[in-house]
Amino acid sequence: MSTTTKHRIRRVDRAPAAEAPPVAPARRTWRISVGNVVPNLVVFSMLAGVLCLGHYTGWKMPKLSDAFGTSSEKAEDWCSEHLVPESQCVECQVELLPKHAEFGFCRRHGVAECVICHPESAELNEPPKLPNYDTVAAIAVMARAENNSRNRLHKRRVQFASDQSATKAGIEVDVVQEQAMTDAIRANGQVVFDPTRVAHLSTRVAGTVAYVLKGVGDEVQAGDVLALVDAAQVGQDKAQLLRAIVQLNLKRAVVERMRSLAADAAIAQKTVLEAESAFREAQIAFVAARQALVNLGFELPEQFDSQDDGKIAEALGLLGIPESILGALPAGIKTANLIPIRATYEGVVVASQVVAGEVVGTTTVLFTLANPRRMLLVLNLRQEDARYVAAGLPVVFQTDGGPQEVGGQVSWVSPAIDEKTRTLEVRVMLDNPDGKLRDKAFGSGRIILRQEPNAIVVPEEAVQSTSDASFVFVRDRNYLKEGAPKVFLVRQVRIGARSAGYVELLAGVLPGEVIATKGSTVLLAQLLRSNLGAGCGCHEH
Repeated sequence: MSTTTKHRIRRVDRAPAAEAPPVAPARRTWRISVGNVVPNLVVFSMLAGVLCLGHYTGWKMPKLSDAFGTSSEKAEDWCSEHLVPESQCVECQVELLPKHAEFGFCRRHGVAECVICHPESAELNEPPKLPNYDTVAAIAVMARAENNSRNRLHKRRVQFASDQSATKAGIEVDVVQEQAMTDAIRANGQVVFDPTRVAHLSTRVAGTVAYVLKGVGDEVQAGDVLALVDAAQVGQDKAQLLRAIVQLNLKRAVVERMRSLAADAAIAQKTVLEAESAFREAQIAFVAARQALVNLGFELPEQFDSQDDGKIAEALGLLGIPESILGALPAGIKTANLIPIRATYEGVVVASQVVAGEVVGTTTVLFTLANPRRMLLVLNLRQEDARYVAAGLPVVFQTDGGPQEVGGQVSWVSPAIDEKTRTLEVRVMLDNPDGKLRDKAFGSGRIILRQEPNAIVVPEEAVQSTSDASFVFVRDRNYLKEGAPKVFLVRQVRIGARSAGYVELLAGVLPGEVIATKGSTVLLAQLLRSNLGAGCGCHEH
């Protein structure tokens, strides 16, 4: 046995024996129990007496509001469904603010209770002003969201207990205005040089670059010489032409002499015919030699063969090289082998890799020439928008982070859809007089379908939508009058163009009406809440 165990046994052995608790007399225990029960019996007896007395006398316990000195009349006069005093609730007591006559759903404009067809329904204290443009035609310009003719939310009204209550709820208002709006289809695109004004210039015969006169960025006119190429074939073709001219002149002289002798009967007619045949062969050779130089881009005067042979040889030596640049040419390169590389039209040299002394062939691009004053815009139009676009429609385009917008017109709409992007190509010619548009610049274009200078607009935040209809909340015309109910009417609208935070309403409101803007979501929430509280009223069943 361990030491610890021994100590524990000793402590237990030395512990005094527990004394038995004293037993209270039975009479004392009964008295204590009765003393605890009697007060509870007395209290319950008194409450029972009070209840009986109240039942026979009609007395009731005072309410907490009376106990704290407050009246309960306000709590009793409250419409929990519409959150206004019941004595003021125009939805529960329609006679407080009678509703306008109902005209039903307008099929032309796609809204219920159309104020365009029935302007007397507008919430205005002055003669209504109708839209000064054909809103039905504007609706038909493109596909627009439609309102369900069975939606009945427009029959309800949203009311506030006071103007201060509306302000505390965050409701702000604005007046329906008129301003310019545009219906447009957006499409991304790229600006490139007009393909009909881009030239990749090469030499027509192989040779060596003898002299370069223009470089990248230089502006050129049609016919300007950009470079000179030394090509042996050019010299050979010039020599061939010179020989053809000499033979032609010789054969011509022979024919003329033979004809003169034949007239005097000095020679036989056969000799004349042989001379004429040789002359025709010389003419053919001349035409072939002349065409060889024309094919290289040289221009020859009409009566070139009638000149003196010496002058012809001199003219052929530097044929096609303008007098204005002859003085600048080094003496060592002034040979009969030179062929000029000319600009085909006005433009700018946008690319050139050529240097003097380089050997070039007919497939070597020496210069790329473009006209930046006229650009081609290629827009990638979505397949679903193709039905709205046609040649002649105006287009506005702006490059990404680029200059101000530039305009043009649709010149061509592709009949084929790209199988990868599912878009089709729309081409637009853009004038670029200041040269700010750059080749291969990306940007966004708008194809204008309709422009309206006096469209009816409201801030975007004023328009609220459910799953099948769009609404604005129009302030009652008597809202500001003292004692008048603070009511907003629910008005179906037809949405048109959007721009800069505003939305065009093609139907549903008239200029001058006051609508809720900021906080209109609160009105929609209360409308839907009260609608649920009254049961399903969105649609007729």
